[in-house]
Amino acid sequence: MLRIHTVLCPLDFSDANIRELEMAVDVCRSFGARLILHHNVHSSPLGASTAWMWKQEHSPQTTQSTHALDDDSAADLLRDILAELPLDIDAEARLSNGLAAPSILSIEDQTGADLVIMTTHGPTTKDHTSVTEKVVERSRCPVLVWHGDADAPALRFEPASPPEPLHVLVPTDLTAASERSVAYACELARLLPLRLHLLHVLTPARNLWVLPGVSPSMPPAQDVDPREMAYRKLELLVPEDLSEQMTLHVEAGEPAEAISEIAHNLGVACIVMGAHARSLLRRLFSRDTSRELIHKTGCPVWFVPELQAA
Repeated sequence: MLRIHTVLCPLDFSDANIRELEMAVDVCRSFGARLILHHNVHSSPLGASTAWMWKQEHSPQTTQSTHALDDDSAADLLRDILAELPLDIDAEARLSNGLAAPSILSIEDQTGADLVIMTTHGPTTKDHTSVTEKVVERSRCPVLVWHGDADAPALRFEPASPPEPLHVLVPTDLTAASERSVAYACELARLLPLRLHLLHVLTPARNLWVLPGVSPSMPPAQDVDPREMAYRKLELLVPEDLSEQMTLHVEAGEPAEAISEIAHNLGVACIVMGAHARSLLRRLFSRDTSRELIHKTGCPVWFVPELQAA
């Protein structure tokens, strides 16, 4: 059974962190998890707010500085944020000083985090974008990324009676490597009020007949359509206890574009998908769907790492 005991939340003290913290607090409440706030001093951008506070009414009070924060100022801000968190949240703060992505990953290891929640500010802030991508690629635990410039609300698990299910998109390429993210999404659906939309995208560049689990040397029956074959594969991934909470989708096109489009059309609250570790050859010669989706979709993306690096 899925357990989230510790949530790591890296902060750069931008206004986008307000909604990131809302999301982190909500996840911690849902799982009874402890919250670790983290700031890396060298990742403070010029113009970072030096009076940033997360108020319970969610309104920031900021004064602008023309200098990056020093250790003492950053520590003071972390203490202020801790003091403003809801009383039912068990939280602590960590400060580091070094390269941003390695520092986040180091704190992740030190604290035994089960989930990292972080904000990306999009391609206009290239340094921060590369940090997000590196953390997603190298993290040993899942990473929940929210696009801070998006209009879509951060992921929230609002109480309701009865609870209204949140719609969650779960893309899968039907390979063994993607089964971990599907299983993870199913565990989330057992614990939270979610409706899962399982999606496979048929890409025009591939041989549509050769789906995972089908030997290329064994030609399919002529009356079997690739879309129907994909549906059958998806059906095998649906646990019996979640059959009423899952909808299957098969689309055609480029994966990132198709995933982003159906996420928008369905109005999903979140995407849960695998973060494939990339070898040097995959970096150079292949498109990375997870990397593209960090910037293509407005809703949060919950990345689940592979068991082993590719």
